[in-house]
Amino acid sequence: MSERIPLPMPFGWFRVSESKDLEAGEIRTVHYLGEDFLLYRTEEGEACVTDPYCPHLGAHLGYGGTVEGGNIRCPFHHWSFDSTGQCVDIPYAKRIPAKAQLKSYPTIERNGIIFMWHHPDGIEPKWDLPEVEDWNIEGWLEPIYHTAVVHSHPQEMAENVVDSPHFKFVHGTPDIPEKTFTFEEHIMRAYQGLTFTTPDGEIQGSVDIETHGGSFGVTRFKGIGETLMIITGTPIEEGKHESVIRFCFKLLDGSEEATRGLADAFIGEVIRQHSQDAPIWEHKKFHENPVLCDGDGPIHSIRKYYKQFYAESA
Repeated sequence: MSERIPLPMPFGWFRVSESKDLEAGEIRTVHYLGEDFLLYRTEEGEACVTDPYCPHLGAHLGYGGTVEGGNIRCPFHHWSFDSTGQCVDIPYAKRIPAKAQLKSYPTIERNGIIFMWHHPDGIEPKWDLPEVEDWNIEGWLEPIYHTAVVHSHPQEMAENVVDSPHFKFVHGTPDIPEKTFTFEEHIMRAYQGLTFTTPDGEIQGSVDIETHGGSFGVTRFKGIGETLMIITGTPIEEGKHESVIRFCFKLLDGSEEATRGLADAFIGEVIRQHSQDAPIWEHKKFHENPVLCDGDGPIHSIRKYYKQFYAESA
């Protein structure tokens, strides 16, 4: 934990790759949560995440390892491990040692994203992640991706959602947004009504936000068109956080050209606001007991919500 932000890394489901970026038989080394992990896809199509070092003599399977069917083979002495990490073959041994196990991590694919479950105490997953029904379907633009890396902590960034006053003073919105929030187990929901002024009059719209475990969120905008955002956040290491936003826009009157104009403006505004937030996140200090006023959002509520994602040993 840093002196500026003395908060531990959370546990939960964390994005390690987009599904489309990992082919069958491919092996990659990814660095998240302060560690290297081995990410590979079996020839049958299963995505797997394990520790990268062979339990035998420590060879890194990301350098010369091979996928063979549903197993991954070490380049050093050709020990082979299945998708659970269990050693299933040593070509020169009569018996496989009971401790010949490559540590594996629960891995799922949802909405075209590969997630690994990580808990510092090795506790199994406490919740699942939902499939978003209208994600990447006919009648919508192809998803557009934006990745940002910020030197901050995921809790600090999560607090941004409930900090309604900052939208006026940092981002220049005409008014302070009025949102309602609910916190239930690992899910946080937020709702905000919107009014859009157009040449044809006012259009009523809304923003619906639903986050699962603090590292996966779905935001829906309705009004002038429909926009869906799937947001994932993964700590790279202490004090460094990666966010990936997937934008999907429903076609306006079936016109891809008109929809792309809306998409460009919308994404540009999201990036503008993020660029305004980032310098504040990267230099602010976390106050455990902040001095709050009656106009601030539910800071204490989101901190209580987020605290459940820290291991007892942290």
